[in-house]
Amino acid sequence: MRGKGWRWFRFGQRIEELSIEFELDLNESGQHVVSLFEKQDGKRQKLENISEIWDYGATVTRGDHVFRLPFHTVETLQALRSLNPQVKNDGTLVFDVFPHILEYLRKKNIKETKRSRKLEISAKPLEPKIKVDYVPSTGLRVEAGYVRSDAEDTLIPESDLELTPDRKYARFGDTFFPLKSVASDEAQKWLKEANRIIKLDDIPEFFKRDLVLLRTDLSAVLTDQARRVRIVAESFKPRVEVRQDEPGWLDFVVDYQVGDYILSQIEIEEAREFIHPDEYTWVQVDRETINDTERQLEKLGALPLAEGFRLPITQFSSLEEFIDLIGGERVLSKEYEGFLEQLSGFKPDPEFKLSDPVERLLKNKGMDLRSYQRAGIHWLNWLTQNYLHGILADDMGLGKTVQTISAINLAYETQETNRPSLIVCPKSVAPFWIREINRCTPKTRAFQYLGINRDKSIWPRAGKNWFVTTYETLVRDIDVISKVPFFFLVLDEASKIKNPNAQRTRAVKSINALHRLALTGTPIENRLDELWSIFDFLAKGFLGTQSQFINRYGTISAGNSQKAEELSKRIRPFLLRRLKKDVAKDLPEKIELEDWCDLTEEQRALYGQIQHQYAEPLRAEIQRGEKVNYQFNILPILTKLKQVCDHPALVTKKCDPLIGRSEKFDATLERINEIKDAGERAVVFSHFLKSLDLFEKAFSERGISSIRIDGATKNRQTLIDQFNAGGVDIALCSIQACGYGITLTAANHVIHFDRWWNPAVEDQATDRVHRIGQSKTVYVYR
Repeated sequence: MRGKGWRWFRFGQRIEELSIEFELDLNESGQHVVSLFEKQDGKRQKLENISEIWDYGATVTRGDHVFRLPFHTVETLQALRSLNPQVKNDGTLVFDVFPHILEYLRKKNIKETKRSRKLEISAKPLEPKIKVDYVPSTGLRVEAGYVRSDAEDTLIPESDLELTPDRKYARFGDTFFPLKSVASDEAQKWLKEANRIIKLDDIPEFFKRDLVLLRTDLSAVLTDQARRVRIVAESFKPRVEVRQDEPGWLDFVVDYQVGDYILSQIEIEEAREFIHPDEYTWVQVDRETINDTERQLEKLGALPLAEGFRLPITQFSSLEEFIDLIGGERVLSKEYEGFLEQLSGFKPDPEFKLSDPVERLLKNKGMDLRSYQRAGIHWLNWLTQNYLHGILADDMGLGKTVQTISAINLAYETQETNRPSLIVCPKSVAPFWIREINRCTPKTRAFQYLGINRDKSIWPRAGKNWFVTTYETLVRDIDVISKVPFFFLVLDEASKIKNPNAQRTRAVKSINALHRLALTGTPIENRLDELWSIFDFLAKGFLGTQSQFINRYGTISAGNSQKAEELSKRIRPFLLRRLKKDVAKDLPEKIELEDWCDLTEEQRALYGQIQHQYAEPLRAEIQRGEKVNYQFNILPILTKLKQVCDHPALVTKKCDPLIGRSEKFDATLERINEIKDAGERAVVFSHFLKSLDLFEKAFSERGISSIRIDGATKNRQTLIDQFNAGGVDIALCSIQACGYGITLTAANHVIHFDRWWNPAVEDQATDRVHRIGQSKTVYVYR
């Protein structure tokens, strides 16, 4: 056998090149069949026994002949061996088709049969893809598989593919398509599973997590229905819808807006992580906003309802603050919007009219309500109609009593109620209240509830009657009175509850009343403790707790004007104060007032003792017909009784303690404090020099500056000039020493501490103040 390129082997053997030809074909099973042919001397002969070249290396020995296989033949054999083919008896090699081997063999110019040449290897791989469809009643249907570039609408599950053993190609007929590699285990699992149903509750998680991860390996196709699905993950905007359905109350609902959706509290409570407001939308719950809102709602202390919450209308400002704190949107009813507008813009009507019968009654009694008083009644009526409470803080002498009585009577006329009303005042003014009630509303039954003989059994049958009591009596009988549902509760001299911890303050605040009013003649805006305590009586929580109030507004006393304005704006709708100078055009030149006082137990006992010791023997003498001298027998007794009424110390000579022994003395001191706090001055006239001594002692203890003019005063004009120059608060005057020749026009208040026998003498004393040069209205108290 001779071939090309033979040469002698050095050991004497000849080495020739063995030419092998490979032919590639396909069998009926679609496997490759490789036949080997040996070519020598132009002849081609099929090798049926290929073991000599299949089992050995690059040389073949046949007897003395050694044949060398060409390098490309060795490479091809090695490639075929790597496929681990089945070697048939006829010398053919049978193996599954591996596209990359096919490509390799073709590069080696291997011969192929016509059938083999039909096999193609696509350059475009099959794309792994998922198709997502949505059925609102059941959930998502997710199909995973592969698509061909020439048929992208057809998704073929991996299980339907005819894969090569290495799973890198899929065969479609005579064409092999490479599979695009999928790196993640999760994507491979989805491809193997092919079909999944995602339940409704799990849809948000699929879109938020699974689909995002899958898209790193797979392309995704969403049907029109699936594209409509929205997963909303935005911050919630709280909304507070406020209604004013029931008088005296504010009902409100807290819900949340996200996008175009309004989510109710019930929906949120029933949800876990997502809310499903419609067939195509899932909204992620914003727990941070909800938790913040619920914390503030808990602080607000609103009453829970079947739907929403409820607050007394007096807590409107707390509700407004709550909405601001949570950054909420207001949705207000027309009624509540109108209420808020009135709060900031309510204008009391100076021509406000009472009912026709009341107007006729006042006219017949010669009581002409002044325009500012009509405005005050209108304001009080507005409070009552809105179930709000307020402070009438008009200057002394402007008729707070008349305005209050008229407003209460109007409320009884216009509201259905069978409740009684209660007025709490200092003992000294209780008779005055009874007299004014009877004068302004004669059909009203008014009773004083005080004294040792008071009847506690009246309260269960109190009806629509009006009761006047004292702070002290209220404290003593609070266990009974606190059980009575009152229509109105009025505090006269409301500064009596300025100490929040006082027993009387706690008693007053425990009273059950539909409407509450506080009356005071002194400004309270800058007295923070007093202001808080009074508003805590009117509307608990309106100014927060006492500590919250002080923390917020405590710097006002140090001159914080911004906080002062903030507080003033907050309380302004509920505080009405008119000064005498502001309404002077409505006032006469001189206003005369009577203050009524009772006796303390000490005064009562001393008074009776004097009556028994002196008056009874004198009465017996008169009855016997004996001659009695008025000046020497009767006048001394009356004078001593007058002294007891001024203060027991004038008779007993015991000056300590000074306070608590005479209601007249204590009430006068209160009046003087009010006048001083209002920045005005007063002249106090007394018959007794010892009374002036007591006032001087009390003034010294309280830091009230004064001058004194009596018969023993030597530098009278110097003192008068000092007083008129404004350097002194009070002038203490003996009525006998100051009837003529002095001018005290720096004062505009005159107090007759005790009565003189001749009214003309009192008038002359009053004229020391009410005279030419006086620019203010003069108030005369007897």
